[in-house]
Amino acid sequence: MRLALVSDIHSNIEAMEAVLADIKSMGVDRIYCLGDIIDYGPNPCEVLDIAIEKFAMSILGNHEEALMLVAEDFNERAMRSVEWTREKLNDPEMAREKRQKYWNYLDELSKKRQHQQGDLLFVHGSPRKPTHEYVFPKDSLDQAKIKGMFAKFDRFCFCGHSHIPGIYSETGKYGHPKNFPNGELDLRRFRKLLVNIGSVGQPRDHDTRSCYVILDNSKLIFRRVEYDYEKTIQKILDTKKLPTFLAERLKLGK
Repeated sequence: MRLALVSDIHSNIEAMEAVLADIKSMGVDRIYCLGDIIDYGPNPCEVLDIAIEKFAMSILGNHEEALMLVAEDFNERAMRSVEWTREKLNDPEMAREKRQKYWNYLDELSKKRQHQQGDLLFVHGSPRKPTHEYVFPKDSLDQAKIKGMFAKFDRFCFCGHSHIPGIYSETGKYGHPKNFPNGELDLRRFRKLLVNIGSVGQPRDHDTRSCYVILDNSKLIFRRVEYDYEKTIQKILDTKKLPTFLAERLKLGK
């Protein structure tokens, strides 16, 4: 089975549509989402429509949790975004059935913090704290953290949350996909591996292109996709309510 893994879409419909087109061109069978479908960006409803229709499996991200349950460790700017997103999903001009569809989907999502499939574990944050713990390249130097995370899964773990793609070995080595030939990696080379699949809607590795992963049996493929981030930026600015830094960072990929 050829599986596409996406994460951290953050209500960015331009990025999501570009990635969907790329996924289609790659002959993918199913799409899994590792959380943070919404918030930060200007099109939460449109992105939720895609998630409901096209994702075979989705798990809870910390931004869905903030919207549905509690905003843990969110600063004032992040809370402004959560409140704006909530307003959009509760828009009284939207059909009641459509509002219910979105909230029912999010309610089901709130019950799924991780997904195990054979020797593959899918989480949003980390295998230790599926919704909240970040995995950054600098963590490769923290042997206690690496050891603690690798103790929580059997073979391969896939996550998002930090928006920075790459692989982490149990010996503490980190590799960015730009260093892999054609962004590809043979998983058979590794006994265990933690893979951050990057972000569709808000890349933060100084590359403005969307990032996602294709899992094709033992082959791991990182994909980068151009999208019209200037259009997304203008939409964010036009809301007058979303923090402007959410627009500015898209141009910088950080």
